[in-house]
Amino acid sequence: MDLRDFPETDASRSIHPSDVELREGVFIKDAYTAVFAVQPSTRARVSPEMQPLYVARNGTVLGTTDYRIAVPQDEEDGSSRVEWELVRHDIVETRLLIDDTVISTNSGDHTHAHAYELEGLGGQPHTLTLESDIVVGFQKQTAVCTQSNNSECLRWSSSVAYPTETVTVRDRVAVVAYDLEVSGFTARYPDGDLGLVVYKNQPWLGYSLPNGEVRGVWRFYAARDSGWDTLVTSTAGRTTTQHSPIHPLQVNAYPIESGPTVSSSQNLTLLEVAGRETQPPALPANVELDSLTTPYTASFSIATRAETAVFGIEDVTAAGLVQGVQAPADPDSFSSIQIHRSNLSLQALDVTDETVTVRVTLRDQQTGEPINTTGREGFIVLQDQRINTSGDGTVTRTIARPVGGVSARYEPGRWWFSTPGYVGDSDIVYPRGTVLQLLSSLYQLAIPIAVFLFGVFIVDRITGWRVWPPWRWL
Repeated sequence: MDLRDFPETDASRSIHPSDVELREGVFIKDAYTAVFAVQPSTRARVSPEMQPLYVARNGTVLGTTDYRIAVPQDEEDGSSRVEWELVRHDIVETRLLIDDTVISTNSGDHTHAHAYELEGLGGQPHTLTLESDIVVGFQKQTAVCTQSNNSECLRWSSSVAYPTETVTVRDRVAVVAYDLEVSGFTARYPDGDLGLVVYKNQPWLGYSLPNGEVRGVWRFYAARDSGWDTLVTSTAGRTTTQHSPIHPLQVNAYPIESGPTVSSSQNLTLLEVAGRETQPPALPANVELDSLTTPYTASFSIATRAETAVFGIEDVTAAGLVQGVQAPADPDSFSSIQIHRSNLSLQALDVTDETVTVRVTLRDQQTGEPINTTGREGFIVLQDQRINTSGDGTVTRTIARPVGGVSARYEPGRWWFSTPGYVGDSDIVYPRGTVLQLLSSLYQLAIPIAVFLFGVFIVDRITGWRVWPPWRWL
């Protein structure tokens, strides 16, 4: 890939990649400039229609330029003669433009490198343009016979001119500025675990903590630009091809997972992935890699719970698709949300043979304030029925009487959607019924107790421990 391996050339030949656009002048022939590579950069194959070339905000554009000179033939007849001499030929300047604004100039050479810095927000499209000015100069000497006999010129009148030509050649590449930024929400669970919701502005690899990482859907491969597989040498009379000693490699990113994953399920729990279903792209025919054939989730946020009381948001680092681009989480970009314990209690108000009326009470365990699930995300599940509390944190329902107890649990929903967030709670109540039902319940309890006592009796008879009857020592 080293541009220093570009073949040596001269004014009589132009060496260029096979698919480059050549420009012709009067004297300057087969002229071109070509973008060899933008470093660092990644071609993100997001979908069949969306495959931007992401480039780092600070990088380098590499390019090549060449041409050949067509020197006119000398002319002579009996009364005049014209002689041409090549005086100079140069690539006088190469330039890099960003959106038609010149940001870098170099003295002319067949290979060149331009550093750049993109301004503006990440995600903005730009056009990088390489331009080269090629100049050629001649000395043209013209002699005209002013006196002659029939066979020989006796006196010549000479004049000298210095014709020149300038040709500007250019090549463009469309890019998208890649400057990963993250923001979101952070919280501490009552047991000390770290809650994280991380949003990003561009496709990413995910984020990491010291005890684990959240991985995105992307995998990488590097492929050469086939247009540089051979170099064509053009001269005045013919063209020849040769194997190219330089091969630009382009990093490509493509989706391989249906959605983000975590590296360690013991330390990290994936709570939610927010994004849109995206159709994966087909890889180029010459790339033989496993790829997705079903839609994947292109995430714009990932929520996790990390089992740690030590690490915080300042220990989170997001990784980008372009080499060297990372985004350490800035605490100022993350909103802190409190997570409280909830307290759910049940009370049986009225019991019949067929129904039971239950009051559900839900409160903030820390403050004692009622939790109104109607005004926030989350709900109560009462015997498989989804219900909501009101402003005083209670709800009363009459349901079919179950065989055993009546259970309820609080599903608080996403803690980052409301302030404060909550962790769930549950409770169970056993309604009191008729005497026969009470006796039935006692009978059901008596069976396991009787089995236990019988086991103690048998062990006592076998071992002689003299622990029977159990009330001996009372």
